[in-house]
Amino acid sequence: MAFSKFLDPKNDVAFRRIFGTEKNKDILIHFLNDILGFTGKNEIKEIEFLSTIQDAEIASKKQSIVDVLCRDENGVQV
Repeated sequence: MAFSKFLDPKNDVAFRRIFGTEKNKDILIHFLNDILGFTGKNEIKEIEFLSTIQDAEIASKKQSIVDVLCRDENGVQV
């Protein structure tokens, strides 16, 4: 098995470490703006991490859940 110094974002632990922390908020904001095609005044400027309590069915499927509330430049939720 080859060793890599990079995290695989498809891995639950890596996904949460990359996108699900206050420290990396800027990475998540840029990622969401890029994949959603938001530009200018529509860009996400602020995110708030919400509770990520999972039910047993979701947890058993190994899905990564990072709940966020996003606001654009005008404070509108997106």
